[in-house]
Amino acid sequence: MSLYDNKHLSKADEVNFYDYWKVIVKRKRLIIGLFVIAILVSAVISLLMPKIYRGEVTLKLPAITAKELIAKELLGVIGKLDAEKIKSILPKTHHLIADVKLNALKDSTDKLQLIIEAKNTDALPQAATEFVEYLNDIPIIKRFVEEERQRLLKQSEELSKAIEESNKLSETFKKVLKEGRLIPVGFNPTEMNKRISDIKIEKLMVEQALNRQKGVEMTDKPYILKNPVKPSIKKNIVIAGITSLFAGIFLAFFMEFIKNMRRKNPQ
Repeated sequence: MSLYDNKHLSKADEVNFYDYWKVIVKRKRLIIGLFVIAILVSAVISLLMPKIYRGEVTLKLPAITAKELIAKELLGVIGKLDAEKIKSILPKTHHLIADVKLNALKDSTDKLQLIIEAKNTDALPQAATEFVEYLNDIPIIKRFVEEERQRLLKQSEELSKAIEESNKLSETFKKVLKEGRLIPVGFNPTEMNKRISDIKIEKLMVEQALNRQKGVEMTDKPYILKNPVKPSIKKNIVIAGITSLFAGIFLAFFMEFIKNMRRKNPQ
């Protein structure tokens, strides 16, 4: 291709772009009008849409050995949280709930993140409580809670036996000492009393763990975002504005095309 041909094509491109620009300028009222109307309509609709608020809370799984296994198994049992499932899980608050998500936390094997979106902030704590109650009613959670309870009971029984045996041994040595007989080498009454005291403290901790034993529980109160997460007015206006610009430009060229066709083919 010659230099002359390249210059000719360049001029043709410039002419085409100029023609396009002339069409846009000619139909600027249409394009600007659609743009303004789209923004106003989008803003009004966004303001009229119900506001959606979000609450987040961390859930702690039961104290078991295979925590990672129960987290994955639990998510598998619950499955996808669609509208029907949310209705069955949250019978008291489902009509106020927009969405529910349950995710495994990274770098944690015994915690899950619960995210709830609702039409008002008052429904979020109640919905979180309902969800925890639902989780604790799942057979897998009940099984692990019972297994942990049995383990703690067994540990408490073993500690009770250890305390009883230590007390008997201590009484025996006291009796021997009182009678003036020789005390076995290596026996230290102070160490024996300290050992009994440590076992009693350990037993008390086990009993406290039994009393406060729960299944899934919230680590803290739900964190509720102050501002609504939906609708996103700015985002909606930007999308409406960009879409209307493209639609206006397309409509301008289409109207120009129809006009030219009528000129070429008059009735």
